[in-house]
Formats: sequence, structure tokens, C-alpha cells
Amino acid sequence: MKTGAVFLVFSIISTVSVAGDFLGDQVDALMVLIEDHGPDAVIEHIEKFEPVQRLQLYELARELYIFSEWEGRNLDDYITVMDSGIEEALYQANSSSDSFTIAVFLDMANVMSYNLSADLAECWPGDTLTRHRRHFERGLSAALQCIEWRHELDKGPYSFFMAYWAAGIHQLSLGRHREAIYSFVKSLNSAQQLTIDAGRPLGVSPQAGFELLLAHGYLGLAMQICGEDEGSQFENAIQAFQEGVEYPEWGGDDYSFGIAQLMWARDRIIRE
Repeated sequence: MKTGAVFLVFSIISTVSVAGDFLGDQVDALMVLIEDHGPDAVIEHIEKFEPVQRLQLYELARELYIFSEWEGRNLDDYITVMDSGIEEALYQANSSSDSFTIAVFLDMANVMSYNLSADLAECWPGDTLTRHRRHFERGLSAALQCIEWRHELDKGPYSFFMAYWAAGIHQLSLGRHREAIYSFVKSLNSAQQLTIDAGRPLGVSPQAGFELLLAHGYLGLAMQICGEDEGSQFENAIQAFQEGVEYPEWGGDDYSFGIAQLMWARDRIIRE
């Protein structure tokens, strides 16, 4: 039973290159449906396939919606398709009697929910897709749902670092600044555990690692917005990232991305 479930995990999380012809052959068909026919046609197409293939196709659809350029690209269509993908993963979990297999499909719903939340956040450098309040509200609900699932699945600190960050970034965008501070503190707590586990020093220093510096940066941003910090925690995180950019063992290119993400988020959330 466990061997079959492990194979199932591999099947579900396969990328285009691993899955071979099946997903590769579906790229063009999905792209035509996405561009010319809309989300309902995408869902109808995906639901014609076998259960595991459906989840692979929903993951492929996410890649095409988020990382492809096409006329009429928008987040509402993306949400519709991803909501259907999450429902599919939950349906497959609820249709299973084996606890391990149930956990596999629940984890797929968890991952899809996190990706949906992250994709809707206004913090990605160069991303100019139009976002409205409804997108932040859906992003927040997706983050809160995956926090529940991560508790149920007994996930580790990295999963909670990400999930609480996702909640916090949408709370900031929605003007729920005090709630964002709470979420970012929870994210920071998880990042501190990651730092301890990795044997790195705590605090806002270049050696602390990407997760901890990013968590400090977002918490500092929320505190600055609430008037509880003049911006020093945010600026200290930026400075630590800058000092660590030249050191691959500390973070290197990841640190450059951390700077870009924090600055992009600040410029969009603090609207003059």
C-alpha cells in the first residue's frame, strides 16, 4: 500500500520534463483554451482525463496562466481554474480510504492553495498584472486554508514560514495591518527555527539566511505602516541582504531577489 502511495506522489508532482509526452503534448491545447475560450473550457478539458492526470494538468495550467504572456491575461480566470484544481484534489482525498493516500491528495490541495495565494500577492518584481481587493481576499483565504491543512499534515517550520508570510502579505494589501503583524510574527518564529536548525546566527545579519531576513523585512514593513517602527527593521533587513549578495554561502542571488521583492512590495503597499 505504501509503495503504491509513494508512486502516486511521484506521479502527481511530476513536471513536464519528467512526465514526458503527456504534459508536453497538452501545452498547446491548454494554451489555446486559456487564450480563446476561457476558464470553463480549460476545466472541462482537464476533467476528461484520469484523476492523477487532472492534477498534473491543473499544475500545468497554473504555469501557463502565471508565467506565459498572452493578450487578455488576468487573475480572475486563473482563480477559477485553480479553485477547480483544489476541489479536485480534495475530492480525490475524500474518495480514498487509505490514510496515506488521503494525506497525499490533501497535501496537493495544500500546495495548490499556497501557490494560488502567493501568485495573487503584489510583491513579485516586474509583475504588473492588475490586482483588485477581491484578489487579495481570495489570496488571504487560500493562505489561511493552507495554514489549517499544514497543521493537519504536521508540516515543518519552512511550510509555516511560507504560509504565514502569504497571509501577512494579503492582510497588508487589504489594510488589515495589525493582523499582518501577527502573521509576520508567526512567519518570523518559523524562520528563526529554520535558522537554528541550520546552525546559523539569529538576528538581522547577512549570515542569518534568506528566510529569516525576509521575515524580518516583512515584519518591519508592517510595523512601519502601523507607526510602530520608523523603518529600521525593514532597512536593516535590506542592508543585511545587500551585504550578503556577494557571498554564495550566505545567500548570493537569493539575497538579490529578497531585496527586489521587499522593495517591490513596499512600493505597492505603501501608496502615497
